[in-house]
Amino acid sequence: MSVSPSRRVLVVDDSAFVRRAFRRVIALAEDVEVVGEASDGATALQLVAELSPDVVLLDLALPVVDGLTVLETIRREHPSVSVIVISGSAQQGAEVTRRALAAGAADVVDKSAVQAMSIHDLARDVLAKIRDARGQGPRPPGAGRSTPEILVIGASTGGPQALLTLLGALPGDYPAPIVVVQHISGPFLEPLARRLDELTPFSTHLARGGESLEPGCVYLPAPGRDAVPEWRDDRLVLVRRPAAPDAPHVPSVDALFMGAAKACGPRAVGVLLTGMGRD
Repeated sequence: MSVSPSRRVLVVDDSAFVRRAFRRVIALAEDVEVVGEASDGATALQLVAELSPDVVLLDLALPVVDGLTVLETIRREHPSVSVIVISGSAQQGAEVTRRALAAGAADVVDKSAVQAMSIHDLARDVLAKIRDARGQGPRPPGAGRSTPEILVIGASTGGPQALLTLLGALPGDYPAPIVVVQHISGPFLEPLARRLDELTPFSTHLARGGESLEPGCVYLPAPGRDAVPEWRDDRLVLVRRPAAPDAPHVPSVDALFMGAAKACGPRAVGVLLTGMGRD
């Protein structure tokens, strides 16, 4: 049985070969279709306005108007359109990745991870990211970056008292869920959650993974795995993942913060409290 395409994609890359390759990749899926393509930034912005795609696959190295400017313009003028950055230099931790995520990219794919003639090897990853990509949606009048989608907090030595001070000062109707990574021995995390629940305006939970993140609630990820927020069917969910083998602290503040930036872009608020060390 045929499936009507549910995700309309605009492919933007200055290489005709790459554009054709991604067309072939997307053709593998019945629920995704390419509605147009552009070889420069100015044409890309014109087609976004004309075609109203759901997702833009965007190369950053573009002529006429550079990719980051295109990304920022789309997020400002077309907030319901998701942008997945396709870059030849988007390895995790690279400056271009940080800037793209900060500008509102829904995700990043590193096309340099495969040979130029083997872009089809990225098919599964690219299609999954297209299906998961989520725009911010139309903003109501007056809404802006001051309305967060998530607040993430990292703390280490001295953190429990600092958390009580911070969370105790926030209003109980704070409009976003709060996820806290506190470096603390496992047996002490649950008592900390109970103390925060009693002494702050928020319902506090020990998070083991799979929870839908709700405003008015604080989540403390349990030890053993990193915790990363992700969108699942229009719900922000806390996902648990194996940590890097050399991670000094698990769950990691770094992993939480990067995940929040990736999921919510400029609507993620990060607060780094007391501590020591490199996480």
